[in-house]
Amino acid sequence: MDIFPRTLVLLLCLAGSGRAVFTRNQTDRCCPDACCNGIMFGGLTGNAPEFLPKNCQDIREIGGGKNGLYTIYPTNIESCDGVRVYCDQSTDGGGWTVIQRRMNGWVDFNRGWDEYRDGFGYLTGEFWLGLDIIHHITTQSTSEMVIYMEDWLNTIARVQYWNFWVGDEASNYTLSVKNFDIGSDVPDGLRVHHGMKFSTFDRDNDRFLGNCAVDYTGAWWYNACLESNLNGQYLRGNNPAAYGQGVVWTPWTGYTYSLKTVVMMVRPVQ
Repeated sequence: MDIFPRTLVLLLCLAGSGRAVFTRNQTDRCCPDACCNGIMFGGLTGNAPEFLPKNCQDIREIGGGKNGLYTIYPTNIESCDGVRVYCDQSTDGGGWTVIQRRMNGWVDFNRGWDEYRDGFGYLTGEFWLGLDIIHHITTQSTSEMVIYMEDWLNTIARVQYWNFWVGDEASNYTLSVKNFDIGSDVPDGLRVHHGMKFSTFDRDNDRFLGNCAVDYTGAWWYNACLESNLNGQYLRGNNPAAYGQGVVWTPWTGYTYSLKTVVMMVRPVQ
């Protein structure tokens, strides 16, 4: 088989659309070898090796230049599965893997540990990619993160961190977020969350005497308790009775204002 047909088949495997499926231990038809765990595999015919994209930046470099769903193969993941992700290839040069999106409140984010570990929602709508996948993506190489937020007056704010990664489950997915870009549109809302473990209503890892995830109806890297809560309730604007319980970025809009949209994205530092 010559190069063009093999490359075409690979790209057809990588591109796609539809409902997100968050499952484990499911063989991906694009990786026929016993275990592709890495960036190369033996090809669809067992001949010349094919390049396996580790992230959306790799997808862009092999021709996946449009926003949409693709399959990536993060290194060190403990299975041969390809991971379906949504790639943003149009923002700030592209190459972004979207790890969270809030946009309409149709998906309930008040969920337990297992669902936050594995991921939930719809990759073309609201979703959380999954702590396990985020860990593998962000520990392959130094990663940057950008967050776009929108209030109910359609004002958009952008914040960026030049060093972002999430630990493994043994560390309770400890957050490392450093080098806040001082050119960001609003102040840093993750500074008190750096070094914190992830908490859900059924797994309390915060420094508060109670459970921040229960009190603030979300799941996050709570300290004691928060300056941001982007997985909180979708409450639509100002809600004084729901202090800190909404989709909040407190250095921008305070503790009672729940944002309209949020997108969190990561890519390798270029």
